[in-house]
Amino acid sequence: MNFSKPSPIFQLVGLIVLAFGAAGGFAMYNIHRANVFFEPHALLSRFPAEEAAVLSVNVGLLRETGFLSESKAPLEADYKQFLEGTGFDYRRDLDFLVASFSSKGNFFIARGRFDWTKLRAYTAKQGGSCYQQLCRVQGSTPDRHISFLPLRDDAIALAVGTNDLAVSALTTPGAPVTTVLPSAPVWLSIPGTELRKPNTFPPDLRMMLSALQTVDRVTLTIGPAGSGLEARLETICRTAGDAGVLTSQLRITTANLKDAVSRDKAAQHDELATTLSTGSFDQSDRRVVGRWPIRKGLLESLTDGI
Repeated sequence: MNFSKPSPIFQLVGLIVLAFGAAGGFAMYNIHRANVFFEPHALLSRFPAEEAAVLSVNVGLLRETGFLSESKAPLEADYKQFLEGTGFDYRRDLDFLVASFSSKGNFFIARGRFDWTKLRAYTAKQGGSCYQQLCRVQGSTPDRHISFLPLRDDAIALAVGTNDLAVSALTTPGAPVTTVLPSAPVWLSIPGTELRKPNTFPPDLRMMLSALQTVDRVTLTIGPAGSGLEARLETICRTAGDAGVLTSQLRITTANLKDAVSRDKAAQHDELATTLSTGSFDQSDRRVVGRWPIRKGLLESLTDGI
C-alpha cells in the first residue's frame, strides 16, 4: 500500500502537538514533584525523630480568606529591620509552614518566595556567615544558634538550637510518617511529655489543668466553621474518669475567665481573653473536645506589629 508523504503543514501541526504534549507532561511532573515534596507527612519525616510539639500553618489559605491582613500597628523594630534587610514579608511571601519544638531545638520548613541573595547578605550584616548554601548566625543568647539553607528555590529549612549546624538534619527525609494528621489550615499537636514539664502552664492554671498531664497528646486545630473560623481542642484521656475531670477543669477555668472578663473593662477589649471565655466542652467516654469561635480580630491582634 502506497502512502504519500505528509504535507509540511501536517508535519508542523504534528510537531506542535508533540511539543505541547511534552510540555504538558513536564509541567504535570513538576506539579506532582512539588505536591509530593510539600506533602505534610513527607515534610515531617525530615524532622528529628522524637517526641515533639508539631505546628502546621497554611498561611496562603489564611491570606486568601482574609484572615491575615496588613498589620495596623507599627512594625516591631527587630521585624522591621529583618524586613528591610531581607525583603521577606511573611504576610505576602509565606505560603506554608511546618515546625517542631523539642529539647533538640526548634526546626522549621517553609514554602514561599525568598530572595536568597538578600538573605545571605543580611546574615553577613548580622555577624553570621555562609558556606556554600548553609548560613548560620548567633541568636539572642550564647546557646541560641540560628542556621538555615534552601531546600528548593521555594522552600527554606531553618533551625534554632545549641548546634549551629542543626539545620543540616532537615536536608534529607527519614522514615515515612504514618500518623494521621489533621486537615485543618492550622494545627498544633503537643505530646503528653511536654504537658508534664513543670513550666508548661502558668502557676495559676497548673492546678486547674492538672488533668492534661495524664494525656498522651493534645491536638489543637483552627479551621472553617460557618462564615468564620473555629479553634478546636481534642484529646484522648487514659480513662473516662480522667476525661470527666479534665472536662470539669476546663469548664471551671472558662467560667472563671468569663466572670473576670465581664468585670474588667480592659479585658473586654482583649481579643484573646474574650475568645478563651467563650469555650464549650464535651466528653464522650475517654475523649474530650473543646471549641472556641475565632473572630477575625483575634488573628489581627496576635499579629499586629509583625
